[in-house]
Amino acid sequence: MTFSKLSVLLAFVGFTSVLNAQSYLGFNLKVGDSLRISQDSKQEIVQKMNEQEHKIINNLGGDYLFYVKKKTDSSYIIDFKYESFYMKTTSNLAGPIYNVDTKKEISADDIEGQIFKGLTRSSLEINMLKSGKIVNLKGTDSLIEHMIGHLDIDSFTKEVVKESMRKEFGGQSLIESLNQFTYMYPNKKLNIGDTWKNKYTGELTSNNNWTFKASNSFNEITAKSSIALKNTEDNITMILQGTQDTTVLADKQSGWPKEATITSVAKGISIMKDMENVDIPTTITSTTIYKPLQ
Repeated sequence: MTFSKLSVLLAFVGFTSVLNAQSYLGFNLKVGDSLRISQDSKQEIVQKMNEQEHKIINNLGGDYLFYVKKKTDSSYIIDFKYESFYMKTTSNLAGPIYNVDTKKEISADDIEGQIFKGLTRSSLEINMLKSGKIVNLKGTDSLIEHMIGHLDIDSFTKEVVKESMRKEFGGQSLIESLNQFTYMYPNKKLNIGDTWKNKYTGELTSNNNWTFKASNSFNEITAKSSIALKNTEDNITMILQGTQDTTVLADKQSGWPKEATITSVAKGISIMKDMENVDIPTTITSTTIYKPLQ
């Protein structure tokens, strides 16, 4: 064998080894597969005005179930259900604001508690690509009806509450929210150290730069992101920009995320409806942790 032929052979062997070391990064699910996962999020909002600091702390999360009921050539049809939901909001100036936990007994006159209890009474149907991008979602009208329909309030108030819930739990809003948990894969084989990009849209936009970090017991992928938030409520608008870091440990066979940690810091301004010429410096710091449930 000549030197040139030997060089070609060695190069081919080396190239084959690199190919064999590649891992498929995408969802590879079967009908009947399921994932039960818990979310715990803490968000701290700090606003400063006239040397006074207003600090709002939101703690929210719950237990969620994903169940694969159908598979197509390019996507999965998945039932998604809120098994539980909690939210606690406190303010250093106003004291307790919200305190809802659907795992606990909720009295009939606790309107907020009854609304969020309704989250657990209905399921949604998700159409998710192998990259994790959710392209369609069905069942939000039924979900919102289960949240609002049973309330003992007048019809006008009921419609006002429904419209508010549509902003948070309507089809596009929920797609944008769920994509931040599922949409992370390039749907192809990569080597450790390879990178790819994707983007989240909605009130929170995020340009994500992903890296395939390691492949041991789990596939580890990370992302560094630039984020922007524009949120308008009844009497306040927030305009913020910042950064976000994500670490995901995912099952090597199915692609299900087993654990994930997302941290972010965003800074900007809040504009009160009745104070349009006053920009209130605002910082939001948040941490979200996902862990599997047995």
